[in-house]
Amino acid sequence: MSITPAGILSNRKVIRVMKFLNLGCGFKYVKAKEWLNADMMSVGDDVVKCNFLDGIPFESNSFDLVYHSHVLEHFAKADGEKFIAECYRILKPGGFIRIALPNLEVIAKEYLKNLERATSGEHNADNDYDWIMLEMYDQTVRNKTGGNMMNYLIKDKIPNEQYVFNRIGAGGKQWREEYRNPANAEKDRKTGFKKIMERPSLIFKGIKQLFIRIVLPKKDHQYYKVGQFRFSGEIHQWMYDRYSLGRLLQQVGFKEIVVRTATTSYIENWAMYKLDDTTESASLFIEATR
Repeated sequence: MSITPAGILSNRKVIRVMKFLNLGCGFKYVKAKEWLNADMMSVGDDVVKCNFLDGIPFESNSFDLVYHSHVLEHFAKADGEKFIAECYRILKPGGFIRIALPNLEVIAKEYLKNLERATSGEHNADNDYDWIMLEMYDQTVRNKTGGNMMNYLIKDKIPNEQYVFNRIGAGGKQWREEYRNPANAEKDRKTGFKKIMERPSLIFKGIKQLFIRIVLPKKDHQYYKVGQFRFSGEIHQWMYDRYSLGRLLQQVGFKEIVVRTATTSYIENWAMYKLDDTTESASLFIEATR
């Protein structure tokens, strides 16, 4: 299996995509007529709610582009394979898939580099080593929201701030500001209470959680909460590099698999959508054609 160097396809005619699908969009999506945004939970009127574990609920051959960013790694390996097959099904012949996700190859190389720097006693290398260990493992093993990565980001002073934010991009700075600001915590509390009052189903859910907390012994309730969190979708369940992801795409039936950057694409003027973070260095971007 080989991945085509991007330059070989530089003369390929690029279609002007008329129907885009952004899967697992969260709060980061484009409000435009050519876009349809979908996620496991709807965060607004512009986002369709659907459970991707049950398949992607759109007709076959429907889209010119299927895009998802930092979604695939949250599926178990087998579920991820089914998800990619569904992406293939809903694409039109000649359509494109674009995937962004953590780059295992880059993370592994960065770990080895920082291991050598730290063991040789290089100044500040121990901090870079600590961060890359978190980047490798924390999102897989954590048992609470944010995990130890968030604890690192909200320190009074991050000893290797430039290194960390170069790794994870502008979003890291935003998380730090939000979690360190008490006013944001109060705002989130009030917003959450308002949502509960507006949705009876959330009230019932709260009563259910209270009942479970009362009837379960303390240790059993702790196990229940950990299990509930680990099935919430936050943790990473598999990792990919350019070889494993390229092979998966090829096995499903995709062709012309190309490693991209945050701004390069088969899609004309892709960078104008500002969906991929150009300020971080830890992601892998891959495109392929159906």
